[in-house]
Amino acid sequence: MYSRDYRAKAREILSGRWGMAILVTLVASLLGGLVSGAAGGIELNLDEEVMQYIPDFVLNYLAVAATIGGVLGMVQFVIGGTVQLGYCKYLLKLHDGEDGDINDLFSQFERFTDGFVLSLLTGIYIFLWSLLFVIPGIVAVFKYAMAPFILAENPGMKPSEAITASKQLMDGHKGELFILDLSFIGWALLNLLTLGIGSLWLNPYTNAAYAAFYRDIGGCPIQREIPPVSEPDATENPFW
Repeated sequence: MYSRDYRAKAREILSGRWGMAILVTLVASLLGGLVSGAAGGIELNLDEEVMQYIPDFVLNYLAVAATIGGVLGMVQFVIGGTVQLGYCKYLLKLHDGEDGDINDLFSQFERFTDGFVLSLLTGIYIFLWSLLFVIPGIVAVFKYAMAPFILAENPGMKPSEAITASKQLMDGHKGELFILDLSFIGWALLNLLTLGIGSLWLNPYTNAAYAAFYRDIGGCPIQREIPPVSEPDATENPFW
């Protein structure tokens, strides 16, 4: 399949379900549980000379917003991985012809430790690969991209095993996923023109395409035992 096929499948998955998909994806985004397509934010760096011309009520608003953002960031760090597992279950239910709802996001909280550890490990491994150079870090993102889907479908699997399974599944497919991401760049630019409002539609679209990609390359419940991963290995070719 090509990128256009994954996008077409995503539209098919979401047909008649856009309203619920937007709601579920928005909540998943707020809780740090997206798989792909998270909308970017704008970072403001204000020096003292600029701040003296800003009204006090605006500064107070920015301070409150920063506090809320900090709290939300902590919440995302703690429960984001678990919500991501639930979101993957939701996306796969849609792909497989079932209806899903917002309750799916919270269906994996009995696996809180698995979700947290998977998110933490992948973050650490991507960071360590990035220390070698920018490109290995980017490749690592694609190498581990299917781990949440795999772990969501395999309740008895350890996070390290899901990472290993993702590496195996993505062998020879990382370039395809990269091209799929690039195929959404036009939509991402349009999203900027809407000041991020377009992400309400773009995020479900991209994440549904990821679910279609996962299924197409052979993603399904794994019955075999997979040895745990040890990362990073600088002798490994991280590109393909």
